[in-house]
Amino acid sequence: MRKLILTGIIALVLNSSCRENSRGTIEHDTSEATVASETGTEAPLPAEVLLATKPLIAGQLYAKPDFQSASLASFDTSQSIHVLDTSDAIFVQARIRKDSSVLTGYIPKTILPEKK
Repeated sequence: MRKLILTGIIALVLNSSCRENSRGTIEHDTSEATVASETGTEAPLPAEVLLATKPLIAGQLYAKPDFQSASLASFDTSQSIHVLDTSDAIFVQARIRKDSSVLTGYIPKTILPEKK
């Protein structure tokens, strides 16, 4: 009787250890941003962004395309800027990330490097 019980317990343990366990599987994230961060390449830009660049000098992000409008934020040469629209003669519509928030406004074209 003991051999039968012991054999049954061993069979249960082997059966449970051989089953596929979904808790132990690793899900692979194939999103482009995740792949880019893991491979060291840059993440792809969103569709509305024309280009990403860094300014030549520090400046202000304005609420409207006017030097007299309210300043939304300051930025320096290490700040990454996403250019959204270049149709204005003097300003570009831009998006920056500042203190864990995303701000959209206008910056002068003259402080951005020329496109090649």
